[in-house]
Amino acid sequence: MVLRSVTLFTIAFLALFSCSSESRREISNELVSSGIASIACDSTSYAWKAFLESSDDGLWEGDNEHFVSYNNIILITDPEAVRPVVYNPFAICSFGDTIYISDAATQKILAIDKTGNLLWEAGGHGEGPGEFPSVSTLTASSQYVVALNNHLSRIEFFYRDGVFSHSLVIPGAQDITTINDTTFVVGSTYADGGDLHIITSTQNTIQSFGEAPLNTYTEIPRSDLMRLCYNGYDRVAVFNRYEGLLAIYDITTEECVFEGRRNYPMTIQPPTPIGTEGRHRHTPIGGNCFLGSEGMINVVIPNVMNDSTFISTPEYLDYAPITAIDRYDWDGNYLDSYCLPDSCINYVTMISDDTLAVLNYKESSIKIIFSE
Repeated sequence: MVLRSVTLFTIAFLALFSCSSESRREISNELVSSGIASIACDSTSYAWKAFLESSDDGLWEGDNEHFVSYNNIILITDPEAVRPVVYNPFAICSFGDTIYISDAATQKILAIDKTGNLLWEAGGHGEGPGEFPSVSTLTASSQYVVALNNHLSRIEFFYRDGVFSHSLVIPGAQDITTINDTTFVVGSTYADGGDLHIITSTQNTIQSFGEAPLNTYTEIPRSDLMRLCYNGYDRVAVFNRYEGLLAIYDITTEECVFEGRRNYPMTIQPPTPIGTEGRHRHTPIGGNCFLGSEGMINVVIPNVMNDSTFISTPEYLDYAPITAIDRYDWDGNYLDSYCLPDSCINYVTMISDDTLAVLNYKESSIKIIFSE
């Protein structure tokens, strides 16, 4: 297996060499100037896909019936604009064709369409109704856009037109996902009764259960640990993004049906201090998890380096030209991996089977990625 991994990464390296940094820079510049570009380095993505799958046997590996490929990018928010639509996006979600963004710079919630046109903005700095000292993740339903307001232990409800509705109080919320029009799952390790809390738009908590999967992270504060995903029926996925651990819960029985992770081809390292008191380095440093094509769990792994390792030192950041996505079914079986043709994507939301909205945290940009 090790030899296979090395061989496959050698192939990946050759493909990466053929698509040089200069070429990628030209593609990036073209995106800004023209708004759209097709990534010409398909061999790069395929080589990285082979490498990512080399350490485990996914149920869908090599199965053309389930194959997905996203090769085209549209830049819809330009961080270099004189007045950017969004300055420092923290998280995104979508409902229908509308994309919702939390902006850590302005402490606002924004709604944009698929071309980047601003539809509305709400919130802002402050501690009043619908205001944020530190905006976090968000979700949307047919009735609400719901954003976490961690520093005030509040969850802020906005109507879909951006008008503020009301707040509920839950301490230490780390992520939220939608169950139905008025019901949501909140991840919090500080609220009582468990780490998963089902709330309605009018009631703080109606059910608490479960816990975030932990391995070597037990002695370190975990204020931004969990990312959640709901299957639309009866199960919620809990992704520990600092260890790559996944747990799946049945919300009816409150049973944990899976806990673990697939075998990565890169070395997992436990959290280690990085000099400043209270700060730690983590690998693999995942992004969010989202409901992808065929209703499967898609886990975003953004911090893969060009040398095939997970990010190791803050002083040496040579990101791979792709973002890795691992797919799991709702019993926890690893299915396969695919690549998005852009570095540093840490939030993904699916608009349709062939269209994704993504957040590139290094560029502070929002893009649409789609298949041919």
